[in-house]
Amino acid sequence: MIKCYSKETCKEFVLRRLHLTPNTLGKEKGDVPTIVSDIGGLQYGGHELELFSRFTNFHSSWYDYWFQNHTLIEGHVLRGALRIVTLDEYPSFFKATRSVARRRRYQACPTSLNVNHHLALTAIEHSGPVTPSEFKVELCKEHPDLEKSAKKLLYDLYNYGKVVRVGRRKNKPLYHVLDELPSELDLSQTSEKEAKRWLLRTCLSIYGPFTVKDIAHWVRWRITETRNILDDVLKTGKVTEVRVEEDQRRHFACTKDLDVLDSFTDKLPEYSFVRILFNDDALLLGYYKRLHAFFGYDWCYPQFSEGVSWRAGILYGRELIGEAIVDKSARSPTFEIKNLILRKAFSKAHILSKVKARCRKHAEYLNKRLKIRKITEQ
Repeated sequence: MIKCYSKETCKEFVLRRLHLTPNTLGKEKGDVPTIVSDIGGLQYGGHELELFSRFTNFHSSWYDYWFQNHTLIEGHVLRGALRIVTLDEYPSFFKATRSVARRRRYQACPTSLNVNHHLALTAIEHSGPVTPSEFKVELCKEHPDLEKSAKKLLYDLYNYGKVVRVGRRKNKPLYHVLDELPSELDLSQTSEKEAKRWLLRTCLSIYGPFTVKDIAHWVRWRITETRNILDDVLKTGKVTEVRVEEDQRRHFACTKDLDVLDSFTDKLPEYSFVRILFNDDALLLGYYKRLHAFFGYDWCYPQFSEGVSWRAGILYGRELIGEAIVDKSARSPTFEIKNLILRKAFSKAHILSKVKARCRKHAEYLNKRLKIRKITEQ
């Protein structure tokens, strides 16, 4: 018999797995790698704010510590975007997304390497870690004829898995061969097939009951590709089909998580916490196509054509109650909310006060003062 779960149960599951509920927040520096792993990595750019929402009192130095000692590593390993994942999970993330990388129009993953690639690799071995511009200089010392193709050669080696990002210098990415990392990293030991199975299970372990389209959206696999991977994993018994109330689509969950989902069928806790979730926060990214159906608000990615670069979703307990259009320019002394939009049912004074207080904490974290220009009831 296929088990059926309420939307509230699914929401409780994902909020706990994403470390957004009060009792799942991190408390110390040592919690950073665990939380990064648990939520499927961080999106570069908003990564510190994503962690800030998952700790009782987050310090930016905590992230710096784990990044600088290579426990955390940057890579284009999910949706073609620059992500931050744990070093030990990097091979699986990397291999599972090569099919996506090979389809990219920009910086596509090559299917093989040529003589020039090997010349470039030798240059990195001798001079790394290097920024892209430093690599070009070093390569052209021995091979001036490769000046025009230097940048492409570097990114080909990176996307093929011969070099990795090993940190930053003046905010420029540094590249080096895998052997130079302090921890052993061997991409050849992980097959694409097994990595894809792992990533599908990881997705379901984070988000709980998901459809094929939800999984495909999270990774950016094609639908047919996702179905084929799912069929393989279903045969192992590690994933099973489930149902979600008021939703006719087929959902799937990790078999090991059914007991956890079952435990939420009793009365769920009442929450009044507020979280400000920026752009590619794990909840917004994973639940993007079902935010309105499950969390009650149709949050959309910010469009630069609209002059919006930061659109924060406002989470109040198990409800997404609105959004904040934010101008967080690094040069500005203010954390300016151009428009704070709240659902009518949640625009009460005590909730608005909690939202403002949370926004103020974000401003303080960025060493800015909060300014709310406009409040809109929707």
